[in-house]
Formats: sequence, structure tokens, C-alpha cells
Amino acid sequence: MKRYFIITGTITYAIKCRDALRQNGYKAELKRTMNSGGNVGCGYGVVTVSYLDEIKNIMSNYGIRYLQIKREGE
Repeated sequence: MKRYFIITGTITYAIKCRDALRQNGYKAELKRTMNSGGNVGCGYGVVTVSYLDEIKNIMSNYGIRYLQIKREGE
């Protein structure tokens, strides 16, 4: 498992993402994004430790849209 940062388009999706991951047994926390000049939506995302495929499956099953999933430290 690796640590990932899921960037969402709105704070609402960030909260839904965090809650969905927690319901599936993963620790997940909201985190403010650093504005690097790109489009990062509302400026929030979710940090979790999981497998990338599992994150994508959970997001899809709950109908949660995201802008980007980055591996922490990249």
C-alpha cells in the first residue's frame, strides 16, 4: 500500500471521498492543497494509504469525481 493524495473539485466531494474511504476501512483525512497555478478546484483533497485500484473502485462505486490522484512525495 502507498500513500495517495486525491484532489477533488469541491469540498463536498472531498468530504464524500473521505467518508467513503473510511466506510471501507481506510484511514482518510482532508488536506488543503497547495496552489501551484494549476486548476485544483476548491483547494482540498484527501490523503489515504491504500492501493490505487482500490481507491478508484471506491470512488467509482460511490459516484465521487476527482481531478487527480497523486502518490505522496511526487
